[in-house]
Amino acid sequence: MKTRETARIVLLNEQDRILLFKMKDPSVTSKENPAGEPVWFPPGGGVEENESYLEAAKRELWEETGLADGVNWGPLVWIRDIHLFVHQRKTRFIEYYYVARVQGKQISTDHFTEVEKETYQAHHWWSVDEIMNTQELIFPKQLGQRLILLLKGEYPAEPIAIE
Repeated sequence: MKTRETARIVLLNEQDRILLFKMKDPSVTSKENPAGEPVWFPPGGGVEENESYLEAAKRELWEETGLADGVNWGPLVWIRDIHLFVHQRKTRFIEYYYVARVQGKQISTDHFTEVEKETYQAHHWWSVDEIMNTQELIFPKQLGQRLILLLKGEYPAEPIAIE
């Protein structure tokens, strides 16, 4: 089975909203999303050779949002180990989630890869209430409940495993 190491960013603005992207990629499926329907999730992507997870998070944040300066990086808070099917091939994703804060909410998707451009549908700065009350598919699971703790400044001493 192929393994893909991934860095993700819990990007929060001054209104305590988290940036999520909505993508639709029918070639990526899971038990929760067998038809590859649109999914909302935090920015991030694959770790490249000789790159740390944090370096990957910083690079991916710039590629997907145009943000580099003025980003206040926080700790690694979550690790998600999941299996997805990519082009019907079982793939293990190991995702490291870093907290980051930014002022404002203007982002640029100018540096998206071709695949990202093809699968991108929208982005939105979500409040906890919006996440808790939506019928949209959002990953990781229980994002709203987990954000409540982070917004209170309650970071885990060690990264915790999430679904």
